[in-house]
Parts: sequence; structure tokens; C-alpha cells
Amino acid sequence: MRVEKLREQKGFSLVELLVAVCIMAIAFAGLATMEVACINGNSIASNVTTGITLAQDKMEELNSVDYNDPRVADVNTSNNGNLRNSTNIDFSEIDIDEQGNPGGVYTRIWNVADDTPTAGQKTIVVIVTWKNHTVTVTSII
Repeated sequence: MRVEKLREQKGFSLVELLVAVCIMAIAFAGLATMEVACINGNSIASNVTTGITLAQDKMEELNSVDYNDPRVADVNTSNNGNLRNSTNIDFSEIDIDEQGNPGGVYTRIWNVADDTPTAGQKTIVVIVTWKNHTVTVTSII
């Protein structure tokens, strides 16, 4: 009686198991690709956040100094037409880290234009660059 019951029970064949394993492998490969894309996206977002923070920190520092402070002097008047130009600059901090200390991958520059947009005001643009990425913050003091 017992042998007959075992013969009546049906299970999965080897072919069915192989097909199921192949389908699962394809699904997991797709999930792994999505996971790598998510990790890369998070890394880029983290760098952008750091770049914006570095730019804002410098802008807050520059907004808090006196109008005639040397850190907000227009030392390069040739760039006043395009303050976002990162090659013709007034001031720079090269290879800084997330806290603004030496030893990182970020470059922070700032350009100043006197009497812009009107007399007695200065336009300041802080630009942070890293690995072909750029963020910019602008203010008028």
C-alpha cells in the first residue's frame, strides 16, 4: 500500500527545476544590475550634496565679511562679464575634502565683481568642481 501511494505522488522533474533555476538566475542578474545603478546614483547624489555644501559654506563665510575684506576683492576684473567662468578666477582652493581641508577631490573657486549689478554692490559666484561635475552658488552683497 505504501509503495502505491509513493507512485501516485508527482513531483517536479529535473527539466522543470532547471528551467525554474534559469528564470531565477536571469531575475537576480537584473536585480544586481539595478543595485549597481542605485549605488552609483547614491554616490553621485552624495557628491552633489557635498559640492553644494562646500559652495554654500564659502558663500556664508564671504557674506559675513566686511565689504572691503580682501577675500571679496575684485582682483581679476577681466572675468566680470562671466563670473561662472572657472578658468579665469579671482580666488581658489584646490583639492579640498568634504570639510574644506586639503587632501580631497573638490576644487572651490570664487569670483567677485565690484559694482555689480549696481554701484556699491558686489556679485559673488562660488563654483565647486570635481570629476567633471560642477555646482554654482551666487549672491549679491
